[in-house]
Amino acid sequence: MSKRVDFEQDEMMLMAIYAEKSREATIQTMQEAIEVLQDDPDVITAEQLIETIRSTIEKLLQIEDEYFYSLDLTSWKTGRNHMRMVSI
Repeated sequence: MSKRVDFEQDEMMLMAIYAEKSREATIQTMQEAIEVLQDDPDVITAEQLIETIRSTIEKLLQIEDEYFYSLDLTSWKTGRNHMRMVSI
């Protein structure tokens, strides 16, 4: 059983952007994004984004696949969801 995990709005949006067919694949894609961002010349922006991606990965590692699959990431990608926080 997963413990309660609260995803912030920016974390939900990042998951929607990097969403793959599984939680593990999403985590892998996010880790690859960190590698690319580490070479970004706009260090301040990249550092902020990297920190948010890392936070999201940490939370994704705490939840079970069934919770990941229950997240409506499509509405976050299209901007139809404006909630501040999602509790799983």
